[in-house]
Amino acid sequence: MSDIWKDLEWMSPKVAAEYLGVEPKVVRAWIKDGSLLAVPSPEDGKQAVPKDFLVKQEDYAGPLETLRGTVTLLRDCGFSDQEAVTWLFTVEDSLGQTPLAALLSGKKKAVRRVAGALAL
Repeated sequence: MSDIWKDLEWMSPKVAAEYLGVEPKVVRAWIKDGSLLAVPSPEDGKQAVPKDFLVKQEDYAGPLETLRGTVTLLRDCGFSDQEAVTWLFTVEDSLGQTPLAALLSGKKKAVRRVAGALAL
């Protein structure tokens, strides 16, 4: 398993807001409603968001749209936000890639099927 803290680019909610061109309160609302995950950094304990969760396109700037339902499912399975982030960035054998990579490639149903099976 990779060390997500070393392998990923992390942003504070404020920096994420600047990157996306939205107000910081919008990013905080996404975190609160589960559209986006933020977890405490091991370095300073401040909330950090993986940049890979953010989509910045001409017609949309925000969290990956399929993330919210997946986060809800993982939370329902008893995952903490830290565990959910780790799972999303760890290769899942049944998917042949990380769940996040599968979400990015349009495999939402497959990811959620695997996530749902984790509760069993």
